Amino acid sequence: MMRGNVTAPPRDASPLAAPAATSAPAARASGGFFALDPLDNRFPALHGMRVLAILTVVAYHVTWIFMGEQGIRLDPYFFAQSLTVFFGMDLFFVLSGFLIGSILLRSIAQSGTQDLRRFYIRRVFRTFPPYYVVLTVLALAFPLTAAQRHHLPWEYLYGTNFLSLMRGQTVMFWGWSLALEEQFYLTVPLLFFALGRLRSDRARAALLSAMALSALAVRVVIYLRHRPWSDMDLYGALYFRTYTRFDTLVAGILLAVVHKRWGKDLAAWLEAPAHRATLALPSLACLWLLVRPAMFGPETLQVVHLFAWGTVTSLMYLGLVPLALYTDGALTRWLSAPFFRRVATLGYGVYLVHIPIIDHVMVPAARAAQGRAWSMLWVWPSALAATMGLSLAVAYALHVLVEKPSLRLRERLSS
Repeated sequence: MMRGNVTAPPRDASPLAAPAATSAPAARASGGFFALDPLDNRFPALHGMRVLAILTVVAYHVTWIFMGEQGIRLDPYFFAQSLTVFFGMDLFFVLSGFLIGSILLRSIAQSGTQDLRRFYIRRVFRTFPPYYVVLTVLALAFPLTAAQRHHLPWEYLYGTNFLSLMRGQTVMFWGWSLALEEQFYLTVPLLFFALGRLRSDRARAALLSAMALSALAVRVVIYLRHRPWSDMDLYGALYFRTYTRFDTLVAGILLAVVHKRWGKDLAAWLEAPAHRATLALPSLACLWLLVRPAMFGPETLQVVHLFAWGTVTSLMYLGLVPLALYTDGALTRWLSAPFFRRVATLGYGVYLVHIPIIDHVMVPAARAAQGRAWSMLWVWPSALAATMGLSLAVAYALHVLVEKPSLRLRERLSS
C-alpha cells in the first residue's frame, strides 16, 4: 500500500493557473504556555528527514570543532570520513524550497495570486525573532573582535554568507545558511511570476531544471577563471555564496511543482517495487559519490566538489524525498513518527544554538576527558548526544519565549 498525503490537480490543470480547491492544512495544536506549537503536518515523513539533517549537521560541527579547530584527538580516518557527510545542510535547502514552493502554489491555487504581504509576514515572524535574539545575546555575552563589530550590521541584515567565515570575523558564522535562504526568499516571487508566464507544467519543470544546473555552470566558471585553488579557498569561494548554492533550493521548488501537478501519478507509479528501485538506486549512487569524493583520485577532488556541492545532492534528494512522500514502507512510517514532528519543531532553535554549546560546554569537557586519557570512541558520541540534548533544551526555551509569541502575532497580522 502507498502513501497518504498526496494532493494533485486533474491531469489538465496547472498549479499556476486559476484558483482551485486544495486540501485544508493540518490543524496546529493549541496548548498552554509550555506546550509546543508543532509544525504543519501535511508531509509527516519530512519531519523525520529534517531531524536526520540537523543530527548530521551537529555531528559535522562536533567533529570539525573538536579536531579541525581545537586539536582534540580523533581518529584521522574517522575525522576525514565524518566531514564527507556535509549534505544534511543541502537537505534543509531542498526541504525549504519544497515547502516554500508548496505554500506559494497553494496561495496561487486558492486566490490566484502569491499574496506577497502574507507570504513575507509569515516568513519574517517565523525566522527573524529567534535569529535576532540569539545573535544579540551572543554579541552581548562575549567580547567581540574589531572585525566582528565591523561585520555585525551585515549579520543583522542576513549578509553573513558574503563575509569571511573564519573565527573572529563574524559572531554567528553558521548563520550563512540562514542568510542564503533569506536572500533566496526575496527572489522566489519573481521566479513564480516567470513560471506563471509559461504555458505548461513541463515547461516550468524544464526551466527549474535548467536553473538548478546553472548553479553548476557558475561554479565551473569561477573554478576555471581563478585556478589554481587551495582546497580551503575553493570551499570559501563556492560553498557559501547564494549565486553558487541556489540549486538545492530550486530543486525543492521543482519537487513542489512535480508534487502539485503529478503527485498522484507518481505515487501510483511507485507502487511497483521495481519503480521504487529505479528512483532509489540513482540516489544511492549519488550518496556513494558524496561519501567517497576521492574515488576518482585526489587530483580530481576539487572537480568532484564542483558537482557535489549542490548538483549531486540535488539529484540525490530528488529521488529520496518522493520516496518519503509517496511510499508507505517501514522507513517512511518511522520517519513519520510523532516524535520527529516534536523534535523538528525545535530544529531551527537547535541550529541557532548548537555551535555556542559545542564551543563553551563540549570542548572544555572533551579536553578534560582527553587529559584523563579517556577514549574518544565514547567521548565523541557522548559529546554529540549532550550537544543535541542541551540544544533541544535551549531551543525549547526559545520556542516558548520567542517563537510562540511571534507566531501568534504572525497569525493576527497575516489573517
